[in-house]
Amino acid sequence: MIETFSPTILVAALFAFAALILAGRLRRRRFQVDDSTSRAAREGERADRESARAERRAQRLDALLDATDDAVLRVLPDLTIRAASPACREILAREVDDLRGRPLIEATVDHRLEELVSEALGGRISRGEISLRDLRPGHSDEMRHVQVTAAPDGDDGAWILLRDLTEVVRLRQIRTEFVDNLSHELRTPLSTIRLLAESIATAGDRGDASGAKERASQIEVEVLHLVQMADEMLDLATLESGEVALRTAPVDLQDLAQEVATRFTPVATRHGGKILVEEVGPGPWIVPGDRDRLRQVFANLVHNGVKYGRPEGRVTIRLSRSPATEPNPYLQILVADEGIGIERRHLSRIFERFYTVERIPNDTPSVGGAGTGLGLAIARHAILRHGGSIDVDSTVGVGTTFTIHLPLR
Repeated sequence: MIETFSPTILVAALFAFAALILAGRLRRRRFQVDDSTSRAAREGERADRESARAERRAQRLDALLDATDDAVLRVLPDLTIRAASPACREILAREVDDLRGRPLIEATVDHRLEELVSEALGGRISRGEISLRDLRPGHSDEMRHVQVTAAPDGDDGAWILLRDLTEVVRLRQIRTEFVDNLSHELRTPLSTIRLLAESIATAGDRGDASGAKERASQIEVEVLHLVQMADEMLDLATLESGEVALRTAPVDLQDLAQEVATRFTPVATRHGGKILVEEVGPGPWIVPGDRDRLRQVFANLVHNGVKYGRPEGRVTIRLSRSPATEPNPYLQILVADEGIGIERRHLSRIFERFYTVERIPNDTPSVGGAGTGLGLAIARHAILRHGGSIDVDSTVGVGTTFTIHLPLR
């Protein structure tokens, strides 16, 4: 007997089959959604890791830039500054935040630097030296000598390393001038001695002894000048090295000033001048120090005042004390003359060894007379060894004043 399905059963079967198909699709869709969510989560984690690594790299770079004494800049392909080290404040006289985003030419005002950076942007390491105007307040008339190294950064930009060579160039110039001046100082007396010796020898060959005694005296003067120079160079080297300790004891500066004034008064009197010792306020005028070294300082300064003073001019040694409120008490010594003075542009170098104004090429002398050029250098180092300071101020045609501070403790 043939059985037949009722329409109800058939419809139910179709609905069940459709439900199975729909359930399968829903499961697949859920699996797809779950897989997309998981994939998004993995991408997010990967992005977080990359961001953390970039942050660590940035922190390491900032630490490196903070630690270096040289100025470091990172420049983008359009020659704008992307990053800068704190040392840029010193060389470029600008804050780091002010440099970021600024065109390189605007920050440095130097086309030669742009040329070096352009070579680095082209893939080559370039090096050179440039001169930048000193933008620090009060230094606008000075130049800074800077060594530049520019290198590709591997990301279309370039790194710039700026090293300040200003002090190196200055010391190089001082060394050159020292050798030149020393040669000059030695050549003049030695040439004079040679000529005088030849003159005596020639006169002796002729049997003419007249003038031999005078020439011998002149030779002695030149030899004494050489001996003085050698002694002063030895004194200066000793003071600079600090190898020989100061013989420290209480020193009465008023007594020392009177001693030096008495020593140079005959020289000053010949020109109608005089040497005065003045005291401002009550004493005592006693400091701990090496009397011989301090006597040398007083003698050098007073001798200069007498030598470069005008006829009938005065040299004054003035003693005073620091204010009672001063936490580090000191005695102040002023040695002032009424001489021809020193032009202001020379004052910053007046304490350098062998630096004498009359030997500057193409210069009108501000200071006259002969000397070794070592006296003020010796005075400065002697005062520094005593823990003090020495400064100079001068006006052409009015006079020069040296100011010394010596600590009381």
